[in-house]
Amino acid sequence: MKKLTFVILLTAMMVVFSTPVFGNSGPVFWQGYPSSDVMSIEENSPIIVGNENLVFDFSDTNGFSYSLSGKVTAAYEMLNPTQETRSVQMAFPFVGKLDNLLAKEIAITADGRELPYDIYIGDVVNSHGSPFQKEGEASFDFASIIDTITDDTYKAENFSENEKGQQYIIEVKPTTAQRINFAVNFSFDPEKTKVLTTGFNRYEGDGVNTRVAAWCNEPRTLEIFVLGEDIDFEINGFTDGALEEKTDLFNYEILDQKVELKRYLLDYIDKNSYTQNGNSILNKQIYDNQIYKKQLYNLYAKSLDQAFTRNRSYSAEFDLTEKENYERILTLVYTVEFPPNSTKEVSVSYKTAGTMDNTQTAEPLYTFDYILNPAKNWSDFQNLNIRIITPQQAPYIVASNIELAREDKEANNVYTSSLPTLPDEDFSFTIYSAEEITLLDKMQGNLNNSFGYFAPLVIGVIVLIIIVLIIKMSIRIFQHHR
Repeated sequence: MKKLTFVILLTAMMVVFSTPVFGNSGPVFWQGYPSSDVMSIEENSPIIVGNENLVFDFSDTNGFSYSLSGKVTAAYEMLNPTQETRSVQMAFPFVGKLDNLLAKEIAITADGRELPYDIYIGDVVNSHGSPFQKEGEASFDFASIIDTITDDTYKAENFSENEKGQQYIIEVKPTTAQRINFAVNFSFDPEKTKVLTTGFNRYEGDGVNTRVAAWCNEPRTLEIFVLGEDIDFEINGFTDGALEEKTDLFNYEILDQKVELKRYLLDYIDKNSYTQNGNSILNKQIYDNQIYKKQLYNLYAKSLDQAFTRNRSYSAEFDLTEKENYERILTLVYTVEFPPNSTKEVSVSYKTAGTMDNTQTAEPLYTFDYILNPAKNWSDFQNLNIRIITPQQAPYIVASNIELAREDKEANNVYTSSLPTLPDEDFSFTIYSAEEITLLDKMQGNLNNSFGYFAPLVIGVIVLIIIVLIIKMSIRIFQHHR
């Protein structure tokens, strides 16, 4: 009987620990941010919104920051009831990253004709990016957002935009197949000199003496930009990471020139950050926009200014490029012309991503928020029509603060709602892979949340214990009746 028990137990263990159903990863929570309705910059605007058709289309979704993404289109029927021609400036704020914002995914039209727009770069959203904890709710004060829309040039504490610096371009070339660790030593007075380095991946400094280095296994271009009192370089090559084994198996050439700081920063952005990818935000249409160039300069100048203050007048290029990766408020500003007593069909479409939460259920919950309250800036708002086309991997809406009707119960993935005016609250809905969240789903989610990536192992142990208890009870019953 003991041998039989061991065989049954061994078989159960093999089944438990090889079953793919327990192969889910641990709990993750990737923060998404609200989408927003269009608002008018003009106070006391007479424009009336007679109708808004709001469509969330996830039918062609793909992964975006570990969540689901889809296309949002807000189409408005707008009326100018006055006897005057009105030129109405509008703002559309949303949250995005500069390094993955694609111009082809933004479209603004009036009566079917594309409208030009300017992009204003706003503040960073409070995001730590941790996949294991929820964030505090981000603040989206639209009055404050509008206050950030400015064409003023950033005024730095550590430099002026027209200040000229010395640009050192260092061309390094190893002379053999062996890679070398190219090091530059220099000293400077933080009160008289400020230094920005690009291309280097190592930094050592004690407040006076500084050493930067970069591995080179092929020809490489490095740069040092100096503001204020000039500096002298001591250059060495090494074969080791500790910078102890010197080598002369390399050549280098230093070119230097005077460059205005603003020009230097814009040239750096052009070469290194945005134009390498044909789909990037800085395609010719956007990058040639002088307002956007000023926005980029403001962003990088502010980052450089803060780095100089924080690091005693030294900055590496990472201090600038990291700003591309932050979630921040971006605002599209455009103008619609309304003849007297006229109606315009205005449409805005863009890409949105939701919050993915795998801490509550067996499969992820995807929540999408849409801020409706900016539309209250219009003289009047009537008829809000909502249509949601859910994705195949999460076709069911399991939570919504606006009542939704499933349009096609066989297709399971189209939900609609019609309201005579704006609701009191902003819109939020959650989609899931099943029509209902069962108790088993919640139990799985609680285990994920409690044990993280060890949840599958914990579940396996629990199942194994249950199997062992059943086996023992069966043996006792068998022995009792024998």
